[in-house]
Amino acid sequence: MTIKALIFDFDGVITDTEPIHMNAWLSALESFGISFSENDYKNFYIGLNDRDFLYEIGRRNSVSFDDAQKTELIKIKAAICMERLKSEIPLIPGVREFIEGSSKKYMLAICSGALRSEIGFILKKSGLFDYFCTIISAESVEKGKPDPEGYIKTLEDLRVLSSSVILANEVAAIEDSPKGIEAARKAGLKCIGVTNSYPRAELTFANLVVDSLAELDSVSFDLK
Repeated sequence: MTIKALIFDFDGVITDTEPIHMNAWLSALESFGISFSENDYKNFYIGLNDRDFLYEIGRRNSVSFDDAQKTELIKIKAAICMERLKSEIPLIPGVREFIEGSSKKYMLAICSGALRSEIGFILKKSGLFDYFCTIISAESVEKGKPDPEGYIKTLEDLRVLSSSVILANEVAAIEDSPKGIEAARKAGLKCIGVTNSYPRAELTFANLVVDSLAELDSVSFDLK
């Protein structure tokens, strides 16, 4: 089946912002006496949007955040992230070249649990914003990954914007986490797993696993 479009996850695929998010959450949650290790963050929280992160870390720490607290914590965390990003845009090595090359053949989109303000800021500052025809962010969905809602909405946008019919299995998602891969496959998409955040053994639900997008020919690759 010919691939017509690529949908990129953001954190861990286009940018190496997970350390920034982790440290921002540690700072935001300090007043609640909540902390976590880098290993805990990797095992339990990568791939979750902000609200799902707060639910999960609250559950694990026997803390229940009300809606006002969630809104305030997300605001504080976002401000910390944006301040850090003003001086540092950590693009994943090789991703710029892959995006530039693949844009010549495929429609490109983003489906991420990150905030749209963060995604837009990084893409514009790095000169990559105009390569993407649609962006589905945390604000766009009710349920985050591994729920397929985000990918289903991204596919719907691609179909509206395309001049031809696009089937789900003609779209490949690029993901770095098991939750993201699960969401893409539940939506009926093909999926490429990249070992930027997890080892190959944890990404086996993907159709193809690579250590770097530089391993792929940006205009031609085979997905079983």
